[in-house]
Amino acid sequence: MRNSYYYLILFLSTSLFSQDIWGGVSVAIPDNLNAISENPAGLGISRGKQSGMYIPFDSVFTINSSSRSNGFGYDLKYKFVDGTSPNIFNPTDGNFGFGTAIFTNAYAGFKWNKHHFIDLGFLYRPLNHLSLGLVSHFNDEFTSYYNTTMGIAIRPFLQHRLTIGADMNILENESTILSPHLTLEPLDGILLSARSNTEFDDIQINLAFNFGKETVYSPISIDPNSDYSGGIGFYSDTEQHKSIFNKKSKDTKHYIRMKLSGLFIEENPYEPPFSFNFDFNPFGSKPDKGIQLRTW
Repeated sequence: MRNSYYYLILFLSTSLFSQDIWGGVSVAIPDNLNAISENPAGLGISRGKQSGMYIPFDSVFTINSSSRSNGFGYDLKYKFVDGTSPNIFNPTDGNFGFGTAIFTNAYAGFKWNKHHFIDLGFLYRPLNHLSLGLVSHFNDEFTSYYNTTMGIAIRPFLQHRLTIGADMNILENESTILSPHLTLEPLDGILLSARSNTEFDDIQINLAFNFGKETVYSPISIDPNSDYSGGIGFYSDTEQHKSIFNKKSKDTKHYIRMKLSGLFIEENPYEPPFSFNFDFNPFGSKPDKGIQLRTW
């Protein structure tokens, strides 16, 4: 029982106050690896295959790894206490999730945590510039309910350059915590996102650089006690994204190899339906059929 209370406090503290190590800021925009940490319904969005690693700036060397593909996703946390390699089959923390589309622009998903917690998530995007998310937290026997987070994200200029919104966390005692969030992409491949509480003394800021299929990012957070935490991470993506860092040179030459053989003619080849030209010469070759030249 004591361990159960310990893990519950740990779970609530990490889900409500600490930074999202995968760069997420809202349950309404779980589009990448942050779907596992923010809203498992985001795993239902087609994003190809993504995998990543995050290393926090901590006194104990820690590695977090994550991957998502075909609706499934996981993240694992390993701590190297006293320099000892951890058991690969017994991570310090771990999450496994699944998400799927339930109808057009609507998704649902669930996540199981190693410490016996369950997240149920929903995501709805009725318009290109509006996203709504909801996540509820339970124990894995569904005998205890802990809290629900509802979020909204809006793109006021109908583009990806600016996204604003807020999440509301409703606790078991019906008290609420409001967390406004902001995401900026001033240039393709450069992303800045942030979220905080309404007192602006619990803040997370993420800075990311996307190079097309690889992203390097660093989230930092400051809590009300002025304690700082941060780290560095990266993830790879099978989908190609626009980025100012991978523009091709205008002088790049492209070469095309093609096989040119046969009889080329300008007019459209015509083969009459009836032919009275009977050639029974066994030593003669069959005449080449004309190939029409085309406009390139």
